[in-house]
Amino acid sequence: MTTHDTPQRQTRAGTDLGGMFPRAFADEYVTIVRGDGPWVWDADGNRYLDAVSGNQNVNIGHGREEVAAAAKEQLERLEYASSMLFANEPAMEYTEKIAEFTPDGFEKTWLVSSGSEANESAIKMARQYHYERGNEGKYKVISRRRSYHGNTAGAMAVSGFPARKTKMEPLFANFPKAPSATPYRCERCDGDGGHACGVECANDLERLIQDEGPETVSAFITEPVTGAANAGASPHDGYFERIREICDEYDVLFIVDEVMAGFGRTGENFAIEHWDVTPDIITGAKGMSGGYSPIGGTMPHRRVAEVFETIEDGFQHGHTFCFNPASAAIGTAVLEYMDEHDLVANAREVGAHLRERCEEFDEYDFVGDVRGKGLMIGVEFVGDRETKEPLAETGTAFQSLLFEAGLDNGIVTYPGGGHVDGQDGDHVLITPPLTIDNELADEVVDRMHATFADVESALGW
Repeated sequence: MTTHDTPQRQTRAGTDLGGMFPRAFADEYVTIVRGDGPWVWDADGNRYLDAVSGNQNVNIGHGREEVAAAAKEQLERLEYASSMLFANEPAMEYTEKIAEFTPDGFEKTWLVSSGSEANESAIKMARQYHYERGNEGKYKVISRRRSYHGNTAGAMAVSGFPARKTKMEPLFANFPKAPSATPYRCERCDGDGGHACGVECANDLERLIQDEGPETVSAFITEPVTGAANAGASPHDGYFERIREICDEYDVLFIVDEVMAGFGRTGENFAIEHWDVTPDIITGAKGMSGGYSPIGGTMPHRRVAEVFETIEDGFQHGHTFCFNPASAAIGTAVLEYMDEHDLVANAREVGAHLRERCEEFDEYDFVGDVRGKGLMIGVEFVGDRETKEPLAETGTAFQSLLFEAGLDNGIVTYPGGGHVDGQDGDHVLITPPLTIDNELADEVVDRMHATFADVESALGW
């Protein structure tokens, strides 16, 4: 195993970041000043392997000149046009490009500026879809526990992620939550139930719809591969196929949140394509722009979009920066880069190599599970493998220890947790740019080994 020199780095207090209102005033922050490909540098010149693609969004790597050139050209020609009043060519071109990338039947995209806005738009689109068809009582959106769909009010209401919503809870609608249905902590099978358990877990949604009243349920929203709320987890096979049947039976729209997993990260254009299922609405963000501009999108199937075609006043929704021409030009350049470099196939092939290598983490007693698809790998940590009890050190202290150990070993990590009971539980996402090759995947594993070894030593295991 290669060893790496521990970098000497300076931090700045959250109270000393210029005029920034930081995520946490109590934290200390490393300042990142430059990026190139899969690497970023801090203000002290230390280089780090960006194993989380910024925030799972820098899918094509940092510093791509083609994207910068497209942004410059568009900003000099037209930086903004109001979508309330005008159309613009970059948005038309970009949404046509997206339609080539999405599954059959998804021909239109509502462009926004973030994943939260994309999911918020999907929730409202589903509500108005039912309203226009005479089903005015349908408004509830069911989601899964251990899920995260964004920070705006509607998106947070459907998120099953107490760690990110508890303090704001009174502000949000109390929408119902179905069980997580993920194998490692499955309430039914403890991980080995296979297709039959996937179907039975999906049937929990039917029971919940019946309990709430089918006439009140508008949509079901889910991440095919879970991100921040339950790193890299996905249900057993059979789950999504049964979900589709249930949604059809009860006239409930099936929304897949592909904000993190979509646009190639899991080795398919969209993660739901790992299963033979067509949803009603797909949402995306993060990888849409490669991190070069804030972009999100809500992509309805034609059977949903056609309901809006005859409405005189249209979709009762919108933002100032919807269909922004500069962001759209950047999005087009990113998709072109992905096409030219065959990055979806690369994510599939290199992701298989990375997943196999990550199984090596089983040598650490505090690693309970390794999971994921493509270049979206999750590692869950436990205090006892047999019982799957969380670490005694669970929470912020452990996650900070892991992050700092990663920086010491020249790698950026993405720790998270709270997925076991809303408070306890720890995991880490490994989501490098889709541009990496097997050699760089090995470098990721090498540096994660060094990181886990340091964490193991610090815990006294």
